[in-house]
Parts: sequence; structure tokens; C-alpha cells
Amino acid sequence: MMKRLLFCAILFSLAIPAMGEEPGWRYLFNGKDLQGWKEIGNQDWSVQDGSIVAKAKEEDSGWLITEQEFTDFVLRFRFRWDGGDSGIQFRSRLEDGKMAGYQGNLDANRMFATGSLLELEGRQVVQDSRYDVARLVERGKWTEYEISAIGNHVEIRVNGWKTVEIDDPKGPKKGFIALQMGDTGEATIAWTDIRILEIPNQRPWQAMFDGKDLTGWHALGDAQWAVQDGAIVGRSPSEKANYGWLVSDNEYQNFHFALRFRMPKGNSGIQFRSWQVENMIHGYQADLASDSDWISGHLYDQGERGIYAKTDKDFTNLIDWNGWNTYEVTAIGPRIQLFINGIQSLDHQDTERLKKGVFAFQVHSGILMITEWKDIRIISFD
Repeated sequence: MMKRLLFCAILFSLAIPAMGEEPGWRYLFNGKDLQGWKEIGNQDWSVQDGSIVAKAKEEDSGWLITEQEFTDFVLRFRFRWDGGDSGIQFRSRLEDGKMAGYQGNLDANRMFATGSLLELEGRQVVQDSRYDVARLVERGKWTEYEISAIGNHVEIRVNGWKTVEIDDPKGPKKGFIALQMGDTGEATIAWTDIRILEIPNQRPWQAMFDGKDLTGWHALGDAQWAVQDGAIVGRSPSEKANYGWLVSDNEYQNFHFALRFRMPKGNSGIQFRSWQVENMIHGYQADLASDSDWISGHLYDQGERGIYAKTDKDFTNLIDWNGWNTYEVTAIGPRIQLFINGIQSLDHQDTERLKKGVFAFQVHSGILMITEWKDIRIISFD
């Protein structure tokens, strides 16, 4: 018996990546003070209303730099600005009072487009953004920003739009993360929800949907599924229709999963670590509801325990149901983290269910509705 328990413990430990004391997303900013950061230069840094705020006061760049270096990771944050030139350094080093290394650019003045990949004190523009800043960022509103740096591969996304993707063997492989306030005179920028997921063994992003067809997925139940304009579209054929699901062919246990969704009306969700029971899917569901009493961001246990963990956030005004939004699901060992539009809805531990399972998109019964899903991708730690 003891040997069997030891064997199971070894298998369980191997299923979870070694990323510190508790695997999963870690916040680099506590929302209260600048603990874990240090200032370089003479710009004005402060904490206001749960955000790091930088105000330009001199015509010279300043940085707020992490005390820790990072190698392979996904970094996410939200920013809001009224203009100016800024950016976020990563895999960077300090040279003669300045940061050198990669920068994900933020530039309202369009010298280098927002979402471009730069290398300060090096090659300057490594890859320009695929999109114009006006398409990506609205001044005065919060914008999502994501940087993936895994091995030689670097990706940048702004509000879900992939602006940069490059394999860059010449680039830096390790370094600090730093927020920049550029030399643009009077300007203000705020950062919040700054978090990092360290990636062991250079595990890459994998696309789960190619934008063309439903390869890798199969339908279950009454819903109708199609691909339109690069998105998976699920429809209920009538108000009397039963549940419908689009189910992944493969199973996953430990992962970070991300996509964009749009749902003007309906009740839906993202199943994960789930399984089929006759014409239903049972298991975890990252909940979504645009027009019912159910609250988006809950962890629901479809066909089993019902509402299992409730979010403490109200996403009523944080989701644009007629526009594209982001949803992230991270499940590593017993820890489950859900994020909508860059905002964490919950961080929950469940030691009772650690098995592999499928992903599935739901079309709810008893309602006429449409769901749309695209940019579906995963980093698997299995």
C-alpha cells in the first residue's frame, strides 16, 4: 500500500510543472504599493486606485523595474493612457542607468506602433505591429496587453489582436520586466492586473482551431455548428432544442487556455476537464450568461455539483456582449483560475477532481441564441 501511495504521489507531482511554491498565475503588483519593484530615472511613479500610475515630468525616460528576472513566460496586464510614449520591457538588463532588451511598445504618437516589438539599445524595431494604434487602443479606456516569450518565440497581443509573432534566435533569453515612462513631456499612463505565468521546458502555444474548419472537434446534442469569418459559431435551432456541445477530440489535464468570444444573447460556457454522459457533457464549466440570473465568471460543475465556486466580481458592465472579449482558463493540479477581459473572476482549489478531460462549448437548451469563439489556443503542461 505504501509503495502504491508513493507511486501515485510521484505521478501527481510530475503532472504539475515546477514553477515555484504554487504553480499558476502570479501577480507582480499587489494593488497597494510598489513592493517588488524599483525606480530607475526621475519620472513620477505612484499607486492610485489599485493601479501603478506614471506621470512624465522630465524629457528623459524612466522605468519601474522588477526585482526578479524571468526567462520563459506569458505576461498579461491592462493599461490606460491619455497619450505619450511608453512600453513594457522584458528579458531586459540595466546598462548605465537605462534598460536594454526587448520592449512591447506603447506609443500614442505612432513613432513605433503600439504592439510592436522593439529592442532598446539594440536593433530598435524587431517587428512592427500588424495593426494601427487607432484600431487597438481607445484613449482613456482600459486595454489588454499580452506578451509571450517562450524560447526564441515571441508573441504580442493587444486587446486580443496578435500584433507580433516572431522566432528570434538573436534576442535576449532572460531578464527583468520594466514599465517605461517615455520622454514625451506631460503624459499619464496607468497599469493594473499585472500578472505572469512562468512556462517550464519551453512549452509552446498550440492552436486548437485553425479558423477554417472544425478539425479536432465534434458535435454533440441539438446545436448547429459552423465556421464563419474565422470563428466557430454555435446556434440553437429552436427554443425547444436541447443542449448542444462542440467537444474537443483531445483531453487535457494541466494547461493554460485562452480564446475570444462574442454572445449577444444566451447562456453558455467553456467546459474543461469534462466528460460525456449520454448526450450531455459533465464537468467543470467557466460560466457565461448575457441575459439571465447566472453570473459570468462562476465555476459551474455541469451535471454534477452545480455552482461550485462563485466569483465576487460583477461583469455586467465589463463584458461587451456584441463585441469580442477574452476568456482564460488555467488549471494546474488542484488550482483553477478564470479571467475575463484580463480581470480575474476566481482563484479556486479543488483536490477532488484532477483527471484529464475534454473542452467543450455549450449552447444552452430552451433559448434561441448564438455563440461565437475564435483565437482558441492552449499551453499544455501534460
